[in-house]
Amino acid sequence: MKEVEMSILSEQLQRLKDTKDSVERNALAIDVTEKGDPSVQAVLVELIDRPDLSDQRATLVNCLGKFDCSNKFLWLVNLVCQGNWEVAHEAFNILTDIELIDSKEAKLGFDVLSKSLESCALDDWRKKLIADLLAMFD
Repeated sequence: MKEVEMSILSEQLQRLKDTKDSVERNALAIDVTEKGDPSVQAVLVELIDRPDLSDQRATLVNCLGKFDCSNKFLWLVNLVCQGNWEVAHEAFNILTDIELIDSKEAKLGFDVLSKSLESCALDDWRKKLIADLLAMFD
């Protein structure tokens, strides 16, 4: 990227982090994601992890899927197990695109999914997502 483009991206990422407007945040997230710069991934993860955005993360997770998320396997598994319907489905889609993960991370993910599936309080749609992910370990 050219210096001017990097400066614009840096400003957009700062606005993305600072804005309180979810419509602006989503538009910015889509715009910066299209640039394909790896620095965008870290900002998206930071925003997704923010508790104040817990009901406004689906577009952010969708944008995250444009990057290599193999190093976010366990984190994505937790989004499937704990996120709302949209977030869980977006995280599921990213997980199904990951081709290779560390065996230790895979074991931890399997354990999280198995324990979550045993929970009586899960909605049917979440049980299906978790069961589908567990089936991928076969």
